[in-house]
Amino acid sequence: MVSLLSACSSPQPPSKDPIGLWTGALVADQGTCPTDSNSTLQIGTHTITFTPGDNALVLKGMRGADKQHFHAQLDMRDAQHKPYSLVFNGYPVGNAIGGIYGAPTCRAHIVMTRAKH
Repeated sequence: MVSLLSACSSPQPPSKDPIGLWTGALVADQGTCPTDSNSTLQIGTHTITFTPGDNALVLKGMRGADKQHFHAQLDMRDAQHKPYSLVFNGYPVGNAIGGIYGAPTCRAHIVMTRAKH
């Protein structure tokens, strides 16, 4: 029983087991970014989703072939019907997941930790 409790209290680092929910706040490097609310990264066995600022836009993607890179993207069109993309690229950093988020009006970095149950 004690080993089970200790296993629950110290989860694996993302380099070993990234599956789950990760949250953190975007930090704007350039432009106007959704920094008022946390962002959420959900990592599954093969797919990922990233929700910047936990708003209605959801970027979807696949885990990298090495399972250590996480890429999600949402392709959209502006009012003049010109295409643009929202992009997230993430990677393990110690016990967290770091990443870069980019959109036409925003460039930001983020460090996310596992969401508490």
